[in-house]
Amino acid sequence: MQPIILLLTSLYLFAAPYFCQTDQPANDLNVTSYHATIEPKIDRGYIDGSVTIRFSIDPHATSIALNSGGLQISNVTGDNVTGFEQKDHWVVIQLAARKESENIVQILYSGKPSRGLVFDPEAGEAYTVFSTSQWMVCNDAPDDRARFTLDLLIPSDKNCVASGELIKKTDQKDKTLYSWRQDYESPSYTYGFAIGNFHEYEEDHNGVTLKYYSKDYQPDELRDIFSNTRDMMDFFTQISGLDYVQSTYSQILMGDHYQEMSGFSVLKNSYGQLVQKDSTEMNLISHELAHQWWGNRITCKNWNHFWLNEGFATFLSAAYNERRFGREKYDSDIKSYFDVYQDIKNRGNDKSLIFEDWSNPTGDDRNLVYFKGAYVLHLLRQELGDAAFWKAIRSYSRKYAGKSVETIDFQRSVEESSGEDLDLFFNEWVY
Repeated sequence: MQPIILLLTSLYLFAAPYFCQTDQPANDLNVTSYHATIEPKIDRGYIDGSVTIRFSIDPHATSIALNSGGLQISNVTGDNVTGFEQKDHWVVIQLAARKESENIVQILYSGKPSRGLVFDPEAGEAYTVFSTSQWMVCNDAPDDRARFTLDLLIPSDKNCVASGELIKKTDQKDKTLYSWRQDYESPSYTYGFAIGNFHEYEEDHNGVTLKYYSKDYQPDELRDIFSNTRDMMDFFTQISGLDYVQSTYSQILMGDHYQEMSGFSVLKNSYGQLVQKDSTEMNLISHELAHQWWGNRITCKNWNHFWLNEGFATFLSAAYNERRFGREKYDSDIKSYFDVYQDIKNRGNDKSLIFEDWSNPTGDDRNLVYFKGAYVLHLLRQELGDAAFWKAIRSYSRKYAGKSVETIDFQRSVEESSGEDLDLFFNEWVY
């Protein structure tokens, strides 16, 4: 396997547990905002937390269901709350029969997350990876977007990064309360934070503050490792027709995971060494940054259409390599994607890119989402020609920014932009 395939494979393997869904209770829920207060105990792998959730729902609904992972709920309060029951990975909150248009519940909880939040007591670090409901009670559905505020209480000798913008720091004896706020609505799975003792390099690019963090790399090394970030941001802005939506973007080298989150990304600590050895190994930096547009900003409506997140980011990392290093590098990436797909097909495991059920995906299923998805976008580029293809990507991105989509939305948008009937293409390669 070529390096890019190995790297992307490690990316989705770490992501996999999040997408193993359980049956969801009936829920007609629209969360408008979360305000969480969390104190991680890094040495114990434990958290204490509370979250205030504002939401709307049918006035006659008698309950709401929220994902609670392995957390233990100690109390739920709110004007319309009449009780609650925790079952499996859900908390069902009973409500009075008539409610206002906006409702509020406050939930107290604690727990020792087995996934979703990684603790490294030896390094004194903690960071989130998918599975937001493992560290904050929430609605995991990817089509439910909300604003997010996080108050993070950590030891004063550490610093942190989180989704949103740092609005305040408050000293509390030997601890510091960091307050982060994201006024931009995004799905709950995109929220996250990272805590540690970091070196930092910061630069400005067209009004966006770019920040790079690591315990093990010096500021000048961080500057060099992430030196292409500015150009990547320009590229994704150009092809999407959309400016990066937040005021900061941070990248952190730590731990053993790759994870995009709203406003920042965590990349495996050793990945920095790979970039230092080979300056063309940009795929994961660009892949995670691409998600700020395709995944976080335009999101699959449900996980059966997950390729609209990951196939896009994988393809666009190759497209960035073409811009930065030339067509030969792009062709090499696409061939790597095709080789993975062809192997799956030869073994009789090819499937539609739209899954009937994403509750228990195999390794081949995940490979299809990433690599067949990226290869299909390459074929669509060949089908339409460069000018029409990139015009279609721009039109689709602008039309669905801040929205959730299914595959048919992408197909119809491309057809509208290009004037082409793509039923035969999508029937052959996607459906």
